[in-house]
Amino acid sequence: MTTQTLHGSCACGRNRYVVEIPTQHAQQAELRYDNTSASRHHSANPLTLWLRVPLPWYTSATFAQYPDETRSSIQRYFTSPFTSDHRRVFCGYCGTQLSSWNERTREEAEHICLTVGSLLDDDQALLEDLGFLPSSESSDEDTSHAAVHSRSHPSRTVARSEPAVRGAPWFEEIVRNTRLGRFKQQRGGHTSSGVQVEWEVVEWTEGDDGDDEGLTTSTSKRKISEVEAVEDSEMRNV
Repeated sequence: MTTQTLHGSCACGRNRYVVEIPTQHAQQAELRYDNTSASRHHSANPLTLWLRVPLPWYTSATFAQYPDETRSSIQRYFTSPFTSDHRRVFCGYCGTQLSSWNERTREEAEHICLTVGSLLDDDQALLEDLGFLPSSESSDEDTSHAAVHSRSHPSRTVARSEPAVRGAPWFEEIVRNTRLGRFKQQRGGHTSSGVQVEWEVVEWTEGDDGDDEGLTTSTSKRKISEVEAVEDSEMRNV
């Protein structure tokens, strides 16, 4: 039976895990969006993306970087006193949240939820191939639409001293055509004759301008004296 292998790690590399997904049973894996208050408090993020897989598919290991480090100090657990049947795993050194497991039901106890952000970049791209995440490839219509915006709206270029980092194409695809997706950034650079040049382009789409204009036209302003007159009238009527 053929399998697809996903690899994950914490930021410091002390915690690593592997997920072996049988191709014929890939539908048993599930992508979950969690915006509950409990998730926000634990992860300090408004939205957490989990990959839920059966426990037999999951294998983890710890790698000490100093002689005094142990598995219990590297792989830490947190259980809230309000949800004693729920356990979250994080790195004891870099603090990366790795997984969540609960035994509220027998079915839940047989599965584990892994943070998609802890997967390696190439393995996040593999989730796209498996159909769990939207494809990062844009259609011809979207490409031409973006080209029109780039010509009609001037871009602002600023210098950056920090290295360019790779984003998450699947997340950009999720927020496309949303308020969050209207703010776009592009980074790049090159090195020539020992001189390194890096650039960043920040682009605003005209959707923001349209929203601002709509708010301006729909919201009417009144003078302070008019507001006070209305309040006085209401008080007298009472």
